[in-house]
Amino acid sequence: MIERKWKSLSGEKIDLRSAVLAEIMGSDVPIEVHIGTDSQQAGKDTEYVTVVVVTRLRRGGRVFFTQERVPRIRSLHERLYREVWQTAELAMELTSTPDVGVADALSGLEPTLHIDANVDPQYKSAAYAQELAGLCVGMGFKHVLLKPDSWAAAHAADHAVKHKHENRKPHAEPKRRAS
Repeated sequence: MIERKWKSLSGEKIDLRSAVLAEIMGSDVPIEVHIGTDSQQAGKDTEYVTVVVVTRLRRGGRVFFTQERVPRIRSLHERLYREVWQTAELAMELTSTPDVGVADALSGLEPTLHIDANVDPQYKSAAYAQELAGLCVGMGFKHVLLKPDSWAAAHAADHAVKHKHENRKPHAEPKRRAS
């Protein structure tokens, strides 16, 4: 997972290990690492976007993402399970890869895993929410968020997957004055 092609939201290609390590080592304030995955159906394919969001207390943060296209997955349960697995797999790689240096920098941190499943029973994903959270907790992660609190999966990854081909992001558009 960590070996995939990663980008920043500006479209810059990055090495995830180096980028996360630079954010951690270069920060003079407490930081948090959030990881989440979202998917959407795109024709005959299902597209997954996994994000790593490094936030600095009251100083913003950085978003890094990677994309993967697979043959269309029709089962909601399978799609959500794959989202959670990709999120957990990346968290394990970032916190337990001894040869990278990132593991040492992250040893005091516990990444927060964001799951794109809603606890509200009016949504279909609610049937799987506790199972998916339990999967992460069972893997040793203490911080797991479900919708509506899972902003990394619900918003950051969603933004990346829906605006992937645009040169300019909607939030970067200049404001025009009415004539």
